[in-house]
Amino acid sequence: MAKPQAPASARSRVGARRTARPWLVQASAALVAMSLAQAQADDTSATDKLRILYSSRFTFTDDGLPLVTVEIVSGVAEAKISAKGGLVVRPDGVGGSAVEVPAGAAGQWTVRAEATRPALLQEWTVVETLSPDDARGITAALARWKERGFEPRTFEIGTMFGVDGELIDTRDVRVCVDPVAAGKGAARAAELATRFGVATSVHQELVRRPAGTIVAESGGVVVRNPSVLWFTARRTSETVTVADVPTGTGGSQLETGKADRRYWGSVYVTLAHDGKLVVANALPENKLLEGLVPSEIFPESPDAALEAQAIAARTELLQKIGRRNLTDPFLLCSTQQCQVYAGAGQEHPRTSRAVAATRGLVLLRDGGGLVDVRYSASCGGHSEHNEHVWGGEPDPSLRGHADAPKARQSRMDEAAVADFLQHPPDDAWCARAKGGASRFRWTQTVSAEELTRRVAAAHPQVGRVLALTPSDRGASGRARQLTIRGDRGSAEVTGELVIRRLLGGLKSSLFTVEVQGPRKAPAAFVFHGGGFGHGVGMCQMGAIGMAEAGKHRGQILSHYFLGTKVHKLY
Repeated sequence: MAKPQAPASARSRVGARRTARPWLVQASAALVAMSLAQAQADDTSATDKLRILYSSRFTFTDDGLPLVTVEIVSGVAEAKISAKGGLVVRPDGVGGSAVEVPAGAAGQWTVRAEATRPALLQEWTVVETLSPDDARGITAALARWKERGFEPRTFEIGTMFGVDGELIDTRDVRVCVDPVAAGKGAARAAELATRFGVATSVHQELVRRPAGTIVAESGGVVVRNPSVLWFTARRTSETVTVADVPTGTGGSQLETGKADRRYWGSVYVTLAHDGKLVVANALPENKLLEGLVPSEIFPESPDAALEAQAIAARTELLQKIGRRNLTDPFLLCSTQQCQVYAGAGQEHPRTSRAVAATRGLVLLRDGGGLVDVRYSASCGGHSEHNEHVWGGEPDPSLRGHADAPKARQSRMDEAAVADFLQHPPDDAWCARAKGGASRFRWTQTVSAEELTRRVAAAHPQVGRVLALTPSDRGASGRARQLTIRGDRGSAEVTGELVIRRLLGGLKSSLFTVEVQGPRKAPAAFVFHGGGFGHGVGMCQMGAIGMAEAGKHRGQILSHYFLGTKVHKLY
């Protein structure tokens, strides 16, 4: 299969700073000349190569594995990139000219951008979503919205590819109306939803890509190229290190930091929407999964649980391509919005074996198509409906149900939630798993002073917090809406993750609240909860419990994703 092509420019040039030591300038210039002379020609234009980074297209390696591009960090003014044995800088990407400087002369490259121009974005309101095969439906939808006074437009998302005779099609067609400036789409979508009584969302369109020159400097050598530069380790056995990568982003956990992280494959630097830098990693699917899976499940888990997780992660990866980050120069982000990717060095022999043992295996719906895979650490004994967490249409594969052979709750009202938390089902798979107790049931105390401070940042009209009342719960009992009452006013907070973060990073929104102290002046709020995460899809502690009981990977996946089957794609 064809090797992946990277964007570049035929006008790239290499120079040396006048202040550099003469011998280093000469050595670098000679090496650059040799590298350029030996490079193979590439007929793909610079514009076409850059367009590939923004497309939903992906290629395959010579080993037949998908090549995936993943965000490392975005919106930074400077990036520092290195490798122990030195780096090869490729303005033209794979197959193009190379600037090769050995370690010692160029242990680290500092990358910045010059003469930048930000992207131009606009946001449309999505009023209908249809299958690309539904030509009549699309035509009717366009006519319907034109009659309502709009100039509708369609956008196709997702991707389609064939492997060994199997066609995978994740495409949808969005019917959109009324484009507005970036940042104003959510308000406009809400207005149109109310006006026409339809479910809406926001589609972001990249009208014009950001532009500028990427400049890399090291050891007196300067490399300049329009829009993008690629870096690979001189030694194929080594990784590329990126300094000061944000850590702990996403989810309900509140602590963040920075760390130097290593990456397999290639690292490229291009421009973000605001004209600052994006650093991204292009690597084969198996290397990506080897870094992902051990961060998502305990590597000491039974083989069947690890293999179920590997299949789920691979399916999630492929299913999201072309459906997220539509205006970004990479296929996947690296936070919990996509998949938490921490680079190389996170691998574990047991999870790497699970990735290898499940090569090419994905989860398909019985009627065909990749499953929209979701998973969380612990469902707490009951999983959740997808629409109760993220909105949108109900997904038949993502139905909330009891994580036990026999369900005891049919409706999770307040009385049922309290009983469920106080008297949990001991036959739930996530309750049986070794090491799962602290995630299955938990208690967290937040002082009234701390809670008032947190609420005031988003809802200053509330004043001192006096009471918290879940006013809407999902199928599992997770709070979807929370009423906060204070001594000066009240507020309604919507969204499972928003609630968890506001209350101090709770493990889940499946909780009841106990007030400590007088009602008019509480001292603290005690949350008695169950589960860890949103609860949609596969319960990872439950998968471990099932594997410990002798269930195989297919049984685990079919329990958590209804109406699905495991299929070998490549």
